[in-house]
Formats: sequence, structure tokens, C-alpha cells
Amino acid sequence: MMDKEKTFYELIETLYETSRLLNSYENIPRKYGTEEELYMIEAHTLNLIGEKIKTTTTEIAEINNRTKSAVSQIVDKLIKKDLVVKYRNPENYRELIIELTPKGHLVYDYHKKLDQQEYGNYLKSLEHYSAEDFEKYNGMLNIINHRLLNLINDKG
Repeated sequence: MMDKEKTFYELIETLYETSRLLNSYENIPRKYGTEEELYMIEAHTLNLIGEKIKTTTTEIAEINNRTKSAVSQIVDKLIKKDLVVKYRNPENYRELIIELTPKGHLVYDYHKKLDQQEYGNYLKSLEHYSAEDFEKYNGMLNIINHRLLNLINDKG
């Protein structure tokens, strides 16, 4: 039987490799049902806006653990691509509301379907794992993510 510490270190190394691969994958522009090419950070920001219906850069920044400035840059790109609109909140003039345009809704819906297909492909590859296995792994990742978030916040 493998040593727990050694196995954990291997898990963390695999997690780092996954992080690097995801980062590379995210840097490939794609089309999501329109002629617009989007980077994954743009598509995921669009998804957050679509999930919230109406949101602000502050909410998106908090969810993504990014600065408001970084989110504003992404939102500005999405505005130029006619995927989102930004306007003053009539109830709070200082606040800017962001929501999807009709074209943004097309991309949002397309991306949701694409995710369902891709997640289905992952599930086929992982069919010998149980729901309990996924729950355990998700629990571990949540603990690791919480620790990472604390480290980030302590440095910031």
C-alpha cells in the first residue's frame, strides 16, 4: 500500500499539471456559436453575467478572485463584441449594471451546451468512479482551494 504522504504529494503535482494544462487550454480562442472569437476568461465572465441576469464588476471580481480593474477590461472587450451592455443602476447611480445582449445570450446558451457535452465526455472516461469518489475528491479540492484563497488573501 502506498504511503499517504507520498500519494498526497503526487496528487498535488497532478493538480499543478492540471492547472498548467487548463491555463494553456484557456488561452486558445474559440467561437461559441457566433463569428466572435472568445478566450475562455471572456466566455466564463459571460457565463457569470448570464447566471446572475444583472450583475456588477464588483460581484464578478469577488466571484473570480480578480481585481475590479481586470474584470472591467474583460467586460469592455465583451461590450466591443456586442455581447454585454453596461448601464447605470437607476436605483443607485454609482453602480453600473452589466447584462447580456441578445448576441450574448446566444453565446451563453451555446457555451452551456458545449460544457454539458464536454462534461459528458469526462464522465464516460470516469465511469468506474462512484458519486462518493467524486464527493471525496471535491471535498479535498475545496479544502485545498480554501487554503489557497487564504494564502492569496494573506499576500494581498
